[in-house]
Amino acid sequence: MGKLYFLKIGGSAITYKNRPRKAKMQAIRRILSQVKKAKAKGKFDLVIGHGSGSFAHIPAKRYRINEGIINRQSRRGAALTHLVAKELNTIIVSEGLRMGLELFPFSPSSFGMWRSDDSGMGSADAIKEAIKHGFIPVVYGDVVMHSGKGVSIASTEDVFTFLAEHLNPSRIILATDVDGVFDKDPKVYADAKLIRMVDSENAQRVLNYASGSTKIDVTGGMRTKLASLHAMVKKAKSEGMIINCGREDSVADALTGKRIERCTIIRG
Repeated sequence: MGKLYFLKIGGSAITYKNRPRKAKMQAIRRILSQVKKAKAKGKFDLVIGHGSGSFAHIPAKRYRINEGIINRQSRRGAALTHLVAKELNTIIVSEGLRMGLELFPFSPSSFGMWRSDDSGMGSADAIKEAIKHGFIPVVYGDVVMHSGKGVSIASTEDVFTFLAEHLNPSRIILATDVDGVFDKDPKVYADAKLIRMVDSENAQRVLNYASGSTKIDVTGGMRTKLASLHAMVKKAKSEGMIINCGREDSVADALTGKRIERCTIIRG
């Protein structure tokens, strides 16, 4: 493999989070078209991961999947949550194939399970082989088997953390619906200031700024995502970025190394 990048597309950027199982098709097409543009320009391998937004978060919350098998409805809820997460993945992969991208879906429940300490275990061999043969693997947040609770939710960040240990990405990009990490919620406060760099010097202070999701999100808000991303880039000795995928060419620019004026860079 050559240079390998991870691209995580936030669920809030590609679904209407208050409208169950409603994808933002225009946003999905725009992001995938930028991936295609970047692949035509640069030589790099890529793994895409995406959040579940209004698809899996709603049944996951209803059936309390993060708590494990807790009642007679838990197994049914786990299966239903897995199916709707897969539904969004199918939409994204189908759109990519239609556009000429050589995407291939990988369900985390098929290659990994989680231990009692919530760390992942499994094999990344199939994903390695897919990359070797020119595919762009597409993973996502999923219901996974759990050695302690029976089942749990593995967020896309959890899945990337597991895969990063096996694949050593040199760049990890988090594409969201905001420009990066702010000192307060930019959707609420007009004077919110963008934090352009997060590293070991200021990481804990910035994490204290970052708030949880204001919508239904069983995998945590920006604070959890930032903490996971910082830990990943520190361990992999790579670089992370948080960008607004609604801005023109931001995804293509991040993948090709072009300077982005408004974003947050994450370093170990």
